[in-house]
Amino acid sequence: MQLSPRLFRALGWCALVTGASAGPFIGLAGLEGDDAAARGFVITTVIGLFIGGAILAGTARLQRPAGAAAALRLAFYGWLLVPLLAAAPLVPGAGGAIEGVFEAYAAMTTTGAVLSAPEEVSRAVILWRCYLAWIGGLTSLVLAATVFAALDRRGVGLRRTSLLTVERSDLFTNFGRGFRRLGSVYGLVTALGAVLLMSTGTAPFDAICLALSGVSTAGLAPQSGALQTWLTAPSIIVLALLCVAGAWNFAVMYEWLSRYRLPRGTGELRAIMAVAGACGVAALIFSGPGELPAGLLDGLFAISTAGFQTIEAAPIPVAVLLLLAMVGGSTISTSGGVKMPRVLLLLRRAGGELSVLSHPSAAVRTRFAGRPVFDEALAGVWVYALAFPVALGLGTVVLTFAGAEFEPAWRVAAASLSNMGPPAGADFASLPPPALIVSALLMVAGRLEVLAAAAAIYVIFARD
Repeated sequence: MQLSPRLFRALGWCALVTGASAGPFIGLAGLEGDDAAARGFVITTVIGLFIGGAILAGTARLQRPAGAAAALRLAFYGWLLVPLLAAAPLVPGAGGAIEGVFEAYAAMTTTGAVLSAPEEVSRAVILWRCYLAWIGGLTSLVLAATVFAALDRRGVGLRRTSLLTVERSDLFTNFGRGFRRLGSVYGLVTALGAVLLMSTGTAPFDAICLALSGVSTAGLAPQSGALQTWLTAPSIIVLALLCVAGAWNFAVMYEWLSRYRLPRGTGELRAIMAVAGACGVAALIFSGPGELPAGLLDGLFAISTAGFQTIEAAPIPVAVLLLLAMVGGSTISTSGGVKMPRVLLLLRRAGGELSVLSHPSAAVRTRFAGRPVFDEALAGVWVYALAFPVALGLGTVVLTFAGAEFEPAWRVAAASLSNMGPPAGADFASLPPPALIVSALLMVAGRLEVLAAAAAIYVIFARD
């Protein structure tokens, strides 16, 4: 195995940004009197700045090109190591080292599962969770538009975008441009969401946390309970729109905002809204007219993998919400799951097969986003569609071996792989430490989209 110096340099930047980000939280935790969290922020700041600075200084003159293997290693090592660095402030409130590390993984992978209620920790810790989710969401966007887009060049091209020109010879050159371009849209949507939340009656601190958590589709909230118990109806609608924005294609949004044109890519947005509408209709039919808004909003929160709960007695069963989360949003988004474009493509192909069965002599060609899709490219989509349930089954089995009961185990596995924690229907706090570790690893696999995680593990032991 050959490790590129560019890999170490990129990891150094990750450590430096994490350490620098934790610095302002030291004062916030100190003002609240949360000395334990303040010490944790000091640890993260000192270690992050020291390790990051040392790596950047030691690799300043090493600029060899880094290809797909190094980029995959960066994605894998980054998701594994950075949450460990960010976990120190979360350990005291979570109740232990493993518990604090679990919360850091849940936040950075935008899963949003927590072990300690917001009322049990300081505001500094609540904001830190939401900030980690926001950073994790932005990182997911950049990796999707660079690393995964390069790996998909021979496939359907679901991540193809005019945002960046992907060069397989040195993928690392795109990271800076990706963070600047995607980050500008991401930050703009977040700021607009916070302003709208405050204008609709949400307290400033809650608005900031919800904006960070909503656009990253993490589902983290500054207060416990259903949204209806502490948010106004207009604020809930704004939060739902933030989650939809997070689940939509940010490359399309960049084209829209920077070049005033809307390219192909609205089909998945229409599909997301259609699924939410179907949830609203189902709630109307089975629970009554008064449940239609809650069903619609819960459907939006589920398909975006944010997982907020609108009312206490949810009109949509948890199993259905988890199924919607496993579908997920767009490919260049902060949502998890299989991703809506893949599902739409498979449904379109299934429709073509049905046409062939009814008209054997018909010539059926599958098209997606205006381009023909050939069988060789479709094979990769089918493989991913099969890999996700296989990972779900294996994750459930491993969780049961780690001490979890079967009923919560499959829900935890589904929520972890689809990066949707809050509506999992399982009490994460009751899981034993080994099961928490397995759940955290499943979150990383889901954030890396399962097959890329397997490829990353392979290239760790392979030569470039």
